[in-house]
Amino acid sequence: MSIGIPIALLALAGSNGFYKRYVTAKGVKHDCADNLKENGDILLLDVRAYNISYKDPVEGAFELPVAYFIRSYDEIPDRPIHVIASDEMEKNIAVRLLRKKGKNVISYSLTEENCGERMLAY
Repeated sequence: MSIGIPIALLALAGSNGFYKRYVTAKGVKHDCADNLKENGDILLLDVRAYNISYKDPVEGAFELPVAYFIRSYDEIPDRPIHVIASDEMEKNIAVRLLRKKGKNVISYSLTEENCGERMLAY
């Protein structure tokens, strides 16, 4: 019986995308987008929905919401990527989809946080 519960949980988690959404994508460091704006080699990729990103635009960022990745990922320039997302779930999905398409995701930031204060905590 103790083996059946973990297997049932794994089946449930896999069926609704729990892993893709909620398990942290490894190997991507947290950084502030402001620290990277001057570096022309790194692409700032804003993956937030258009109705959110237009209210709070990130200067110099390439905008492509996660919902449009499947049909438009080839528009993303082939450079190291810094993901700008609204929350952890959006970041995890974006990182996994980008990696699946062979993109090099090196860092991320979340717009709903005060980046300066959070970076001091690490």
